[in-house]
Amino acid sequence: MNILSTIVADVEKFFKGTGTDLEKFGLAFWKLFKKAPAALQTVENFVGELAPVITAAVALAAPAVEPEVAGALAIAETGLAAIEASAQAAVSGNSLLTNLEQFAATVPGLLTGLAIKDANLQATITKIVNLITGEAKVLIPAVQAWIAQIAAAKTPAAS
Repeated sequence: MNILSTIVADVEKFFKGTGTDLEKFGLAFWKLFKKAPAALQTVENFVGELAPVITAAVALAAPAVEPEVAGALAIAETGLAAIEASAQAAVSGNSLLTNLEQFAATVPGLLTGLAIKDANLQATITKIVNLITGEAKVLIPAVQAWIAQIAAAKTPAAS
């Protein structure tokens, strides 16, 4: 088994199942602590688990052979780093939401129009990109709800 098929198998195992990985994280958190994870905990889990997947995808792209793909995936890495940074500095959640939405909207388009020489590589990278952006899209409603909670907490109760 070559490195490419090993990484693809690992990524597929990572995302197999009926629910998303984020949902699995939420269930595991509930079992441990008897409460739902905070939005920031869920985001931290998302970044922590997907960063190695993107790193592996960049390695698969072989920058010397497929520089355009490696460059596009480097942009995805930057987007993930922005999500992490905004999660750590989050006060209102708005910057975190913006970074998540940009990541989910931008990353799938990165590979559009690239002339990837290796068809297997193209299929693998496309699958990885679709998986990570799908996970990001699941996070968006959780962060929106968190922002609404912050706003509600700041609004004085009507007397």
